[in-house]
Amino acid sequence: MKKLLFIIAILSGMIIYGCNIEAGKPLIVSSLPVWKNVAEYLGGRDFNYYSILKGGESPHGYEMKPSDIAELKKAKLIIIHGLGMDNWILKGVEDKKKIFNIGKLLSKKYPFIKKPGYHIWTNPVLMEDVYFETANRLSQFYPKKKTYYEKRADDYAAMIEQLLSRVNNCISRLKNKKVIAFHPVWKPLFETIGVKCIGYIVDNPEEEPKPERIKELINKGKKEGVKVVIAEKGEPGTLVKEIASEIGAKVIVLNPIPDEDYVVALSNWCNKICNALKEVNGQ
Repeated sequence: MKKLLFIIAILSGMIIYGCNIEAGKPLIVSSLPVWKNVAEYLGGRDFNYYSILKGGESPHGYEMKPSDIAELKKAKLIIIHGLGMDNWILKGVEDKKKIFNIGKLLSKKYPFIKKPGYHIWTNPVLMEDVYFETANRLSQFYPKKKTYYEKRADDYAAMIEQLLSRVNNCISRLKNKKVIAFHPVWKPLFETIGVKCIGYIVDNPEEEPKPERIKELINKGKKEGVKVVIAEKGEPGTLVKEIASEIGAKVIVLNPIPDEDYVVALSNWCNKICNALKEVNGQ
């Protein structure tokens, strides 16, 4: 009996010790799930992670909940897109030194991202930089793991490059690469993989589509032979389907705010676009 009680005491101590270790890890809070997934791939079990947006929501004009503000107060590092997209998060941050502003950092090297509405995460080439910069920031918590974090970032950049090579090989063989998309979140991706978007239904998902713009888009789509229209998860699909029906195009739905590993999300986006374009090109 004494032996049994001794074992139980040891196990209880291990559980409590384990919980204390978990509770003692630095908390990383991000505005978007994509930044959480970047940090989590690099940092693994060294940190705890929390994303304010969970995936599928629009980051434009988001209103934080009390639970979000509570997590921000506990955070040791706060990762944001910046460039005006997620300024709403700043209201819950007292210590601005905790903020890792990706847009502000990358704009020094890539001034073009300062354009209104630029979405960094849909540019796979810039995302390679994001992984390296995040690895550098995480190493400030664990300096001895700097080489490990950098190696993880290097491996991930190689995966992105391999995927882009495969996608570019698909797109480059197609004659008709034209699409219409819901809004310009996809512009960096289109430019990277060689897809030509002839127009967007809205400039911002928060605005109402204008009838005159829709009419102009339909006429242009017919004239240029567009056969693929890209809708977005979480946005009404009726208008997109009407436009596609008018010009005789196929509709595909992409999720601009995914909550999954970045290469998985990028692969899903590119595969859907490539397969749709191949189909309308008769391949």
